[in-house]
Amino acid sequence: LNPTHSKNIDVAIEWYFEPNSAITVTGFRREISGLVVPISSYEYIPNNDIEAGATDYFTITRPANASDGVLKGVEVGLTYFPTYLPSVLDGLGFQGSLTVLDSNQTIPETNQLGEVVGYTQSDFFNVSKLSYNATLAYQRGPIGARLSYVWRKGFLHNNEARLFANPIGVWYKSSGYMDFQLTANVTDDISLTFDARNLTKENQQSFYKYGAAGGAETMNLGTTLVPRTFAIGARFTFQ
Repeated sequence: LNPTHSKNIDVAIEWYFEPNSAITVTGFRREISGLVVPISSYEYIPNNDIEAGATDYFTITRPANASDGVLKGVEVGLTYFPTYLPSVLDGLGFQGSLTVLDSNQTIPETNQLGEVVGYTQSDFFNVSKLSYNATLAYQRGPIGARLSYVWRKGFLHNNEARLFANPIGVWYKSSGYMDFQLTANVTDDISLTFDARNLTKENQQSFYKYGAAGGAETMNLGTTLVPRTFAIGARFTFQ
């Protein structure tokens, strides 16, 4: 395999309306060549005891740099730590961003010999058209806390094998996860932490979709139960 190459263009505008606060808008475009995709070919491999029911012809699938694509979008971000909050609320702030993406990727079509005879167009795999994150943050003295929520729209994960449904898309349902982190600095060298992951007990669901047909409610492929977890830790700094 050869390296995958990308030509990147980024344009950003930033407005710092307070010492610790800013609004940012970033536009970007990625022109990507040499994406790795599977290529299948029909090959003859002799001496497999045909008399016993074996075959000398096999469909072999290998990875190849046979796809190109374009990924473009806009990200809007906000960091806001107000300076006018009274007393114990001083140190409260917000960080968040919203990303809108558009993607297009070529998917090669091959004959039995594995020769590319044409291309179809597809969204990028594992890329959501819309996603956002929001964090409510607090930092005052030795105490730091973060309550974060991350959400992404449903996305195309992969295409099923071409021998099945010619092919059919496997999608992941839209999902969001909420996490919490608390840190207490006992001394300059010792801090205690508490982490809680997936507070809303969100599950991850995959489903079949081919064109406009199918969906999360009617063609479920699998559901992964993502546990809610809690962790307590300590950090030491040695000088």
